[in-house]
Amino acid sequence: MVRQGSPVIVDLDEALSQLAPRVLRYLVARLGDVSLAEEIAQESLAALVRCWRNGGAPESADAFVFAVARRRLGRAVWRRRLWVPLELASGSPDAGPSPESHAIARLEEQRVRAALARLPRRDREAILLVAVAEMSMAEAAKVLGVSLSAAKMRVHRARARLAELLEGRYDTPAAG
Repeated sequence: MVRQGSPVIVDLDEALSQLAPRVLRYLVARLGDVSLAEEIAQESLAALVRCWRNGGAPESADAFVFAVARRRLGRAVWRRRLWVPLELASGSPDAGPSPESHAIARLEEQRVRAALARLPRRDREAILLVAVAEMSMAEAAKVLGVSLSAAKMRVHRARARLAELLEGRYDTPAAG
């Protein structure tokens, strides 16, 4: 058993404190649902703790946590697609915020989210990992399973396309 003051615990605590806000921002940006994002972030960080304690620190804690978060995010989106039509059919009330609350900020957020949604999935994923999750290009490349140069190119193209979308100058491809 590891003592409280040991270097392993300090490194794990440091990794968790640095990763927690970044993975949460990434998940909120992807989901638009803070509660679900918090749940997935917590599960992803708990997986890191289990890994760290059972077999030692992973090669890249960032890549490990974000890979787990992406998988769990995919499952959550799938479950949401399954349950939302059932909730609507049963007459459950919409839990979204009222149109009056947060009006200006919400409109801008919707505009940016809409532009992000129009990006091809690969571009959107790359830009969110780097911009929202604050990953380095090398870390994002590991999470995406591509080379460093491919990750750099995706992020560069994603930024350019996002800027064009926000200015109304980009036509999205048919498949994304």
